[in-house]
Amino acid sequence: MRKVPAVGFVARYYCPEQHTTFGLLPDFYASRVPGTLDDIEHTVERVEASAGLEHAAEELRPGDAPDAVTLSIAVAWVRRRVVWVRALLVTVAGLFPDLFAGVRPSVQAFRGRLGTSRVLVALRGICAPHLYALPRPLGLNPRTWWSLARGGGRQQWVGRDPPPNGR
Repeated sequence: MRKVPAVGFVARYYCPEQHTTFGLLPDFYASRVPGTLDDIEHTVERVEASAGLEHAAEELRPGDAPDAVTLSIAVAWVRRRVVWVRALLVTVAGLFPDLFAGVRPSVQAFRGRLGTSRVLVALRGICAPHLYALPRPLGLNPRTWWSLARGGGRQQWVGRDPPPNGR
């Protein structure tokens, strides 16, 4: 179940050959992060257009909102999204040098090159053959060495839907 932006369910299946589960994530949802790709793109766009990270964080996560957090938490939240998207744009530019030659790693520059207002959703389609290896929020469930070292490779319980209480 996804709770953001509204409650939605993602189909989940079990592969008996690989002993793993996998989900059929719709193109507009961010992978391994709550929310949509458009929400993350909007956050990075606001940072690119604002006077600074703190200013953008205060606009995006105001202190008087019902779900308010401290400014330092808001800055960390915004910074994570900016780092994810900029790293992703650099990676995509490297995967497709003919398409993105000379394009700065910014949402606005990629919008201009692709001619769309939804860069991350468009990139999910363009990068379809590479999604297994791309990081969040675009790529689909890549395993990292530190998640495996911490035991983060455990699978979800496979059973009745919904599961019984206590699981």
